[in-house]
Amino acid sequence: MIVVKLRYKTMQYNDLTIFYAKYRKNRSLRLTIDGSGKIKLTCPYYVSDIDISNFIKEKEPWIRKVLSKQEKITNLPSLPQIKTKQKRELIQRIAKYVEKNEILLNTKINRYSLRKMKTLWGSCSYNEKTIRFNSLLYYMSDYFLEYIVLHEMAHLFIPNHSEKFYNLIKKYLPDYKMRWKEHKKVSLS
Repeated sequence: MIVVKLRYKTMQYNDLTIFYAKYRKNRSLRLTIDGSGKIKLTCPYYVSDIDISNFIKEKEPWIRKVLSKQEKITNLPSLPQIKTKQKRELIQRIAKYVEKNEILLNTKINRYSLRKMKTLWGSCSYNEKTIRFNSLLYYMSDYFLEYIVLHEMAHLFIPNHSEKFYNLIKKYLPDYKMRWKEHKKVSLS
């Protein structure tokens, strides 16, 4: 496989910076926006700068829509690593909900701990009655944290994500779906 290194030039369109490159194998204009919000356009050699401007003008509503969605998403791993003091604060926040749910669910957790995870907010070891919580929960609201703690503790009774599992959660947090939506504002990876 041959990798072609494109030489991007920049163009300003209103307040947008467009990185564009002309490439002989392109048959049409192709517009992408990467995870950092960088707007890239590739096009055939014969396309003029005026054609590029007209294309950007036509696609501007789509560009702004994508960029506004990206602004709402916080990339948690890009935030500073939490320190010992912050870990203690998070453990205290979690402990409050663990104690509450131990009473509600009439159960006892053997141990819970923090760990930075790339894809999960928490994980439960059903047999050992232990739970690991993602240390990035430090950056999330207590509204969301309460749901995650209940979610993981519900796995002590039901190890899967069946309807029965969610009915158990709904019994204690009827608005759990609204709480879960908060995770859409952030990215773990």
